[in-house]
Amino acid sequence: MTLNRCLLPAIAVGLTWTGAFAGDRDAGPIESAAATFRVERIAEDLWIPWAMTFLPDGRAVVSERAAGRLTLLDLETGEHVPLDGGPTDVFVQANAGMLDVRAHPQFEDNGWIYYAYTAGVEPLNTTVVERARLDGGRLVDRERIFEALPWFHNDIMYGCRLRFRDGYLYVTMGDRWDLRHLAQSVGSHLGKIMRLHDDGSVPDDNPFVDVPGAAAEVWSYGHRNPQGLTVHPHTDELWSHEHGPRGGDEVNVVHKGRNYGWPIISYGKEYSGEPVDPGRKGHTGMDEMVAPVHYWDPSIAPSGMTFYDGDAFPGWRGDLFIGALAGARISRLVIDGNEVVEEEHLLEDTLRRVRFVEQGPDDHLYFGVDDGEILRLVPAE
Repeated sequence: MTLNRCLLPAIAVGLTWTGAFAGDRDAGPIESAAATFRVERIAEDLWIPWAMTFLPDGRAVVSERAAGRLTLLDLETGEHVPLDGGPTDVFVQANAGMLDVRAHPQFEDNGWIYYAYTAGVEPLNTTVVERARLDGGRLVDRERIFEALPWFHNDIMYGCRLRFRDGYLYVTMGDRWDLRHLAQSVGSHLGKIMRLHDDGSVPDDNPFVDVPGAAAEVWSYGHRNPQGLTVHPHTDELWSHEHGPRGGDEVNVVHKGRNYGWPIISYGKEYSGEPVDPGRKGHTGMDEMVAPVHYWDPSIAPSGMTFYDGDAFPGWRGDLFIGALAGARISRLVIDGNEVVEEEHLLEDTLRRVRFVEQGPDDHLYFGVDDGEILRLVPAE
């Protein structure tokens, strides 16, 4: 597998604070390497919009991490109201709160909304996944389908993204910082990507289902803090990204039963400045562990990610879009097979912490920023 670094040629495309980000739909166009676009504001006054899933009627469900709730958003008017019937035991603090949300692929038939959040209190909490049916402006028939073990007493490094692929639900889980050694143990859920049936039961062909002492839900392991998960629209491969320590954020193609190395190996350093893997750099000499297809050093703190496969931006088809928190931008990765051949930085001058990126049903790219707005990229006419 060819390894690509952030040192690939990159093009930075910025945007000033006035104009499009001020909500002016007549703002001038922004030129990038393969498209010319404008930025439109869809909604504001949200409490860290962490994720968004689209509904077939022109609405969307947004998770507000810092509010610990799910919110129903009208994409046409920008009006949003909290959903009734959601969880009341959401632990909100630091990285904790309401996390990812995803509509079932057959939502029109079954009405299921899936969401992840941190449950418990500071002395003892974990990430859980639930589903509920959307009935008007209310969640009904709530049921918990997954609970990450072990529970722990901090408030950081949870993951957690949800994606459906081939009828299965995949769930990413962070290593919770103090328990990073458990990322190498298939006996826990921490530092893993899980694979479940849509009702939370375990598929019989999961890689560790027959291993004594293993957590049967585990699909891959050796992850640090995976906050991005998506499916390639043409190969159907599962792609993820995760935060490194001091440098070494990774993009990975996720395979059944494979070990992605953390905390044994990393392209980053400890926060003390010491190497994570004394005596070696990155994955050298560790062929049994999977090397990333791309990494950043210094870190950009990647957040949500999506492949673009729409008609609104033909020049972006097949490209991977990743939100950046510390990097405060959207990174566009040009993919050839499973190799990253170019990186372009979009909206780099805006200094906005991008929390998620999603392709909408209108083929525009939607993204949420930590200061409470949801915006979208549209073609410049």
